[in-house]
Amino acid sequence: MLRTWLFLTLCICFATALAAQGLAGERNLDRGVLVQLGYGPFSSAGDLGDRFGGGFSLDAGAYWTPDNQAFEFGLRAQYGFGDQVKEDVLAGLRTDQGFIIGNQRDPADVQLRQRQLFVGPSAGLTLALGENRRAGVHLKTSVGYLWHRIRIQGDVVQGVAPLADELVGGYDRLAGGPAVHQFVGYQQLARDRLLNFYVGVDATVGFTNNRRGFDIPTGAAPPAGGRTDVILAARAGIILPLYLGEGREIFYK
Repeated sequence: MLRTWLFLTLCICFATALAAQGLAGERNLDRGVLVQLGYGPFSSAGDLGDRFGGGFSLDAGAYWTPDNQAFEFGLRAQYGFGDQVKEDVLAGLRTDQGFIIGNQRDPADVQLRQRQLFVGPSAGLTLALGENRRAGVHLKTSVGYLWHRIRIQGDVVQGVAPLADELVGGYDRLAGGPAVHQFVGYQQLARDRLLNFYVGVDATVGFTNNRRGFDIPTGAAPPAGGRTDVILAARAGIILPLYLGEGREIFYK
């Protein structure tokens, strides 16, 4: 259902972008703000691959592009989620049959999920492949901060005492640290302003450390050493350009 909702959201945003550009016809080299929204699958590697598998991520950004230029700079964020968790931090709470017993003395439906968030400033450059100077190979670099954790999704019917709100942080293995993000793909800002999109692949490398002082499953402080967490992704998205100029050329049909 979540994937379907995200797909419909992108479709609605794309339709909105087309409607917003209904007075198409002017060139696309004015200064302006580029609002981006994308979606795609990812896989985990490095130290992160020992904890999580793959999933999907939603990315968003807002960029400023100057007059008559093919570069942009701004801020981007990427939120990743999935259900492939390789570390069973709740193993100590399970019965021999693998159940976790809730407050009503029935097996509780407790699920482990992965969550990650990257936020940081970003800059991009488009290398034109034709007459349109804002359509071609697009390179983007971002530096920022990466967080990731194990999300413990509790039973909606009954609670589990060891997973009370004040204790659950001892299980989530929250980690965070500086990170670098690289994107390469194709981006187009159409000359008639009607079809504006990007598609490509990216990699995020985070140099993170454990952010919790105590890990309940091991009964000790988390390891003090640093981590190298890698996220490899493919994505596609739409761009809503909000141009601030008056255009330089009119195309008549």
